[in-house]
Amino acid sequence: MRAAVLEAPRRLRLVERARPAPGPGQALVRVLATAICHTDLEIYTGRHPGVRYPVVLGHEAAGEVEAVGPGVHRLRPGARVLVNPIVACGACDACARGRGNLCRRAGLLGRELEGSLAGHLVLAEDALHPLPPGLPPERAPLLETLATVHHAQRRAGVAPGDSVVVFGLGASGLLHAQLARRLGAAPVVGVSRTPGKLVLARRLGVEHVVDATRADPVAEVARLTGGRGADVAVDTTGEPAVLAQALAALAPGGRLVLYAISHRPLAEVTAFPVYFKELTLYGSRALTPEDVAPAVELVTSGAIDLEGFVTARYPLARVAAALEAYERDPGQVLRLVVLHDAE
Repeated sequence: MRAAVLEAPRRLRLVERARPAPGPGQALVRVLATAICHTDLEIYTGRHPGVRYPVVLGHEAAGEVEAVGPGVHRLRPGARVLVNPIVACGACDACARGRGNLCRRAGLLGRELEGSLAGHLVLAEDALHPLPPGLPPERAPLLETLATVHHAQRRAGVAPGDSVVVFGLGASGLLHAQLARRLGAAPVVGVSRTPGKLVLARRLGVEHVVDATRADPVAEVARLTGGRGADVAVDTTGEPAVLAQALAALAPGGRLVLYAISHRPLAEVTAFPVYFKELTLYGSRALTPEDVAPAVELVTSGAIDLEGFVTARYPLARVAAALEAYERDPGQVLRLVVLHDAE
């Protein structure tokens, strides 16, 4: 099989490797599609800590079961599956509490562990989740992102009647805005600096969008909520200045969802609003198996629209070109999708 090996930052090589075989409790998955997200870009450029070079990139993936090892009962060859990219140890205290996403020894595909930008993957049965027939392979990996969004909003308890503001309208931000609407939140406000993302948000039904280059998001949230502020703010950017805006935009007693993966220090942010408004902060890491089925249902039922999320498609042979294009203009990318059967 072919695999895209990142030997060092920005040094990607397509190599031939032996096809792996599944062991007990494992399945061999032929990868059909991998979505490239901002985490992949950070790994590619060397800005993401904890990467074990050399490593096969890719963690948002879907594929087809090709073979199963002894002891696999839930999956059969031919089944389409979504990959949970967090591989937990199953033995630590977090795993014992059923919170494998918080495993103390967890590895992420494409960072500490060999990822999905290869012809095949071998994974434990419980890391694979059945997908419905008819779902286009290029959209299937986005269900992993939606499951992480579902996990974040479930933690924060987004409910009917909540006012919600989403800072950043990349793929995850657009999914946050759509899911909040689906859960009955109103008003839902999306904030971005990118014109194309604001246009897409409107097409996807986000009722209020704010161009942060033209208007003050905090003032707009206050106006749209009758001066109260938002019940929930979601930061998908990881920018300290945006986090400060999110804190300012919240109503007394509001909830802040720290969804973005960011390693930047918060020198520009004061914790005073957390005290003064008695805010609650929610971290949210990855997903749990309980988040996958709702994500699948939201897409198959039409409640969540994925139209327009795929910015460009590439074959595996051109994955280096995909990452180079992403680095040149990251603000214009939602998801780049590598279709493994394409030439």
